[in-house]
Amino acid sequence: MGVDEEPELAISLPLGAGRMAREFLRGDPPDKKALAELCEHAEATLAKAAKEIAAIGTSDRIVATSKTFRSLARLTGAAPSSAGPRASRHLTREGLSQLIGFISRISSADLAELDGVSSTRSEQLLAGAVVAEVTMNALGIGAVQICPWALREGVILRRLDWLEGV
Repeated sequence: MGVDEEPELAISLPLGAGRMAREFLRGDPPDKKALAELCEHAEATLAKAAKEIAAIGTSDRIVATSKTFRSLARLTGAAPSSAGPRASRHLTREGLSQLIGFISRISSADLAELDGVSSTRSEQLLAGAVVAEVTMNALGIGAVQICPWALREGVILRRLDWLEGV
């Protein structure tokens, strides 16, 4: 690695919101024991990866990209999608913690009625919020910038560039 090159680290962990909701969150809303079990699982799963990431050093920009993060940010006061993809959106650890306290007590049907939450996402939003909070805590992150596109869109754009010879 040259002097100007960034260290490369690729980590993928089985902590997706849909998977975690199916595996841990019983009841609607789930009980506190289920939330605690999800939290413990996420902490254990993240432990080694958090050390590897910390070894790289600090970052000047931390970006989150997924529909779940967009919904979480919206529920904590970020601009709606109608503001356009270039509107600045952030999710803070403090806002996320307060949001978890709220959404952990309401049913997924009631959650789906909130602005920025679809009925399909409402059943997994709490799991995503818990994993996001555990991750931010493990990495010492106070806030993330929300990317308007998810990984899938990035792969498609990269492929289109490749097809066009860019």
